[in-house]
Amino acid sequence: MVPMKRNGEAKGRGWVRRVVGIGLLAALPWSVTATAEYEQRQQELRELRERLQEIQDAVRDDRRTRDRLGEDLAALDRRVGEAGQRLEQVRRDRGAVRERVAQLQRRYDAESDRLRRHRDALGLQLRETYIAGGEGRLRLLLAGRDPAVTQRLLVYHDYYREARAERIEATLEELQALARLRSELRTEQERLEGLEATVTARQEELEQRRHERRLERERLAQRIEERLAAEEQLQGDVAAQEALLDRLRRQLEDVPEAFSGTHSFVESRGRLPWPVEGVVEAGFGSQRRGDLQRTGIVLAAEAGASVRSVAPGRVVFSDWLRGLGLLVIIDHGDGYLTLYGHNDALYVEVGDWVDAGEVVATVGSSGARSAPGLYFEIREGERPQNPMAWLR
Repeated sequence: MVPMKRNGEAKGRGWVRRVVGIGLLAALPWSVTATAEYEQRQQELRELRERLQEIQDAVRDDRRTRDRLGEDLAALDRRVGEAGQRLEQVRRDRGAVRERVAQLQRRYDAESDRLRRHRDALGLQLRETYIAGGEGRLRLLLAGRDPAVTQRLLVYHDYYREARAERIEATLEELQALARLRSELRTEQERLEGLEATVTARQEELEQRRHERRLERERLAQRIEERLAAEEQLQGDVAAQEALLDRLRRQLEDVPEAFSGTHSFVESRGRLPWPVEGVVEAGFGSQRRGDLQRTGIVLAAEAGASVRSVAPGRVVFSDWLRGLGLLVIIDHGDGYLTLYGHNDALYVEVGDWVDAGEVVATVGSSGARSAPGLYFEIREGERPQNPMAWLR
């Protein structure tokens, strides 16, 4: 195979992005065996689909609620409009009654003034009659005028007094009628004012309810958007999981007979070959930076020296990784992994099956290392193992 030199972090390595520092693999999703990994991914896919169904059901419910809120808002809009029309009509009626009361007040004032004048005139006439001692009619008779003239004057005198009295009585009746009508109109005005207050309060209540419904609909729309985004994300996750399951299925079909269970990595403890000829530069558990301890060993070796797999297995990672440079990770089954870092060139790709002693890379100084060397680590699941206890 043509060696590969990679200078940038490639895509599609989300499962190793939780690597912390040099050689510290917090969690690798590769399971103990390919079959177990396949079953695990199937379970994860089922959970993703269940979660996706829950979100889709929630979105469907939210949309029904949104439609119901829309109907409520439409009804409230109509009721607010009707209340506004009613309020405007009440205000017009109240204004008309107020104007009618004002007109009646002006008529009442005019009639009161007229009554005052009639009363003043009648009072003057009564005073004159009183001063004359009630002899006004007698004086007219003894005045020596023409009897016809005297008769007419007597008639006029009586008519004037009676007419004045009738006008006073009519004015009093008019004033009483105006007072009753004014009282009725003021009662109607008070009723309309109360009705206006009631309609105004009802309109304000409807406005508040409409405002609350709008806010609720806005919050619901925001929640629907968030759930749709989550649904889209989950659909992508489901698609990615299905693709991964398909790849794992092909991998299970692709297992060579030489690796079909005849090899047990754990039985090789203390008998593994060294991955490269070199000198141990930094041991397992040694201090790195800060309070971190090394979870593997560093072997100082000649640049370009062959890096070999210590046991049969399958390549699960072959690319650049921050802190470890060009890195190869091999799954040996039963949850055991070996890591080979700081390489100069990679000779294997993900999915390749390798045998013990097969060249997988060459020594280099990638990953910000100052001198050529190999970082070597053994893991059982998430637990780092001391490579010195495994190498012969």
